[in-house]
Amino acid sequence: MIKIGLARLIIVLVASTLAAFMLAAPVLGAAAAAAPRAPTLLDPEEAVETLAGADASPYEGADRLVLFDRTEIDVEETGLSHVYHHRFVKVLEPDGALALRAKRFDFDPASNMIEIVAVRLHREDSTFVDVDPSAAVDVTAPADYGIFWGGRMLLLSLPPLKPGDGLEFITYKKGFQIAYLNEEEGAVGDAGADDERYIPPMRGHFYDVVTFQGSLPMLEKTYVVRVPRDKLLQYSQYNGEVMSSLTFNDAQLIYTFWKEDIPAVEREPRMPDLQDVVPKVVMATVPSWPEKSRWFFETNEWVFASNPDIDEMVEDITGDLRTDEEKIAALVHWVAQNIRYSGLSMGEGEGYTIHPSDMTFSDRCGVCKDIAGMLVTMLRSAGYNTFAAMTMAGARVEEVPADQFNHCVVALRQEDGEYLMLDPTWAPWNNPVWSRWEGEQHYVIGSPGGEELRAIPAFTPDENLMTVESEARILEDGTLEGTFAMEGQGISDGRLRGIKAYRTKAGVERYIEGWLGHLSDRAELVSYTLSDHRDFTRNTTLRVEYRVPRFVEVFDGEMVFQSPGLLLVADNGSILRLAGLPDTEERKHPAFMWAPQRVTLDETISLPRDFEVESPEDWSKEESLASASLTWEATGRRLSLDAEASLGSRLIPIDDFAGARDVASELKEEAKNKLFAAR
Repeated sequence: MIKIGLARLIIVLVASTLAAFMLAAPVLGAAAAAAPRAPTLLDPEEAVETLAGADASPYEGADRLVLFDRTEIDVEETGLSHVYHHRFVKVLEPDGALALRAKRFDFDPASNMIEIVAVRLHREDSTFVDVDPSAAVDVTAPADYGIFWGGRMLLLSLPPLKPGDGLEFITYKKGFQIAYLNEEEGAVGDAGADDERYIPPMRGHFYDVVTFQGSLPMLEKTYVVRVPRDKLLQYSQYNGEVMSSLTFNDAQLIYTFWKEDIPAVEREPRMPDLQDVVPKVVMATVPSWPEKSRWFFETNEWVFASNPDIDEMVEDITGDLRTDEEKIAALVHWVAQNIRYSGLSMGEGEGYTIHPSDMTFSDRCGVCKDIAGMLVTMLRSAGYNTFAAMTMAGARVEEVPADQFNHCVVALRQEDGEYLMLDPTWAPWNNPVWSRWEGEQHYVIGSPGGEELRAIPAFTPDENLMTVESEARILEDGTLEGTFAMEGQGISDGRLRGIKAYRTKAGVERYIEGWLGHLSDRAELVSYTLSDHRDFTRNTTLRVEYRVPRFVEVFDGEMVFQSPGLLLVADNGSILRLAGLPDTEERKHPAFMWAPQRVTLDETISLPRDFEVESPEDWSKEESLASASLTWEATGRRLSLDAEASLGSRLIPIDDFAGARDVASELKEEAKNKLFAAR
């Protein structure tokens, strides 16, 4: 058994199970064939043999090894799914045993249920301990970023494990994961009344995104889904190879996906979303994006009804404005600033329904779908043709029309038929009506005619421009006095605006003092002026007056100093996006920076009378997705610097990373260079 290898043994067992089922299907008939089949725990002797034969040597440093991870799903005609999950984990190190002191199983009573079928601890000495699943405690799951929807979890304490032991468990889950919408209340179908809430929002369909790599190494992962014979499932694989097969019997199509010898994901700073880098399979019975678009429109259209109070508010906001651009921006920012992000439990269906706009308007809170719904309603009240849209912030949406969305936004159809995309959830304390953090983002608009998958165009560095003007004066005793005048656009506007929006007055001062700390730990904030952070008709500006005693090294007739502007910018990721690029020699994954940006620095440094400054050498470096340059000019006791640095893309591919990192590193070194002046 061990000679053929654990992973291959599991494939054989899966294939044997499928073959046995196919032989039995004609006798059992369609109804019986569709019934879920529960896996069973391994025979104790087989489990011990499997533990002993598992080779963990390729996974040095891992504290646990997944011997197998198997998921089997039966999908009914309604789309209701029955999911069995069978997993066997070997403990390799004490930390791994500590991590398995308890198991957590999450579920949402509104859309799914979970049952712990069996749990067994296999000891290295061939003994085993069965853990009573009924001992699990049903408790409230931790809230996630202001969302309090009533998620639950089963917590099961486990007897102590030690290296060499194994944990095997089987769970049964029925239903679907939280989606944006569900069928209207009272929908009826061919599912039992008790199962109605477990039928997925797009009734009759099944969709899933399955990743084949995670935080632990795995010898084998298998995913089997059985759908009715007349329900075709389209799928595609991404980010690496996954084996697959399609078999069938009289009642079902049986799709099997598997992968062997899977290392753990190597986590890196600024890496993309896991779904964009690990092998995955995206699958859906939905035939096209237009069909999903039409369903999205038809299902949620009723929530956008206005009322007199909403109409009156819209008139108050837009009444004195003349252009469409002004009115649209004003409504976006009103919704952004007045509908708080807070996902409170508001009744049946919470978590997968858009709340009616009159509810959101009254409560002044909601999550992205509710905030987007509020804007749709207010724009319609103002006479604009608008729709809700599904999108994925921070990751790709693949061509297969599965549910790959984590966010909801707004689409406004213009007179030429093109759409203007608006995102009120990301607009608080940001000037643009569509956040510059959301470039190249995929979306599907819910419209009556049906829409294809689209993507926001890539933003340019200049759309996130930060300008810095530095006026610096060096006194006879070596004290530096100066001002920084800054203006931001796009994400740079949000950085400056957020300084005041999210802080007390004392907090603002501490934050700016933190920036001045890049000059010296002796830097003093004299004063600052920040433009009105509530004014979204203009870019945000910040003027800082500062003082740094003993900034300059003063010798007999000579001064040695540095550029305060370069010190402020070059190693400050809050100002310069390029400075936030991870400083690592090698890269396993692309670097995801969310947004491109350009920063310009115009600086003048004045020295005391009778001093003459030396002109440093100009410097520049340009790579495919990053560049920086310094141009100096010395005139008597005045030194001028014209500098800029640019990050050209939100995603830095592996092949381009080293060049971009070198630009950032060399710019930081240039900022440390000494400048000289003499009498």
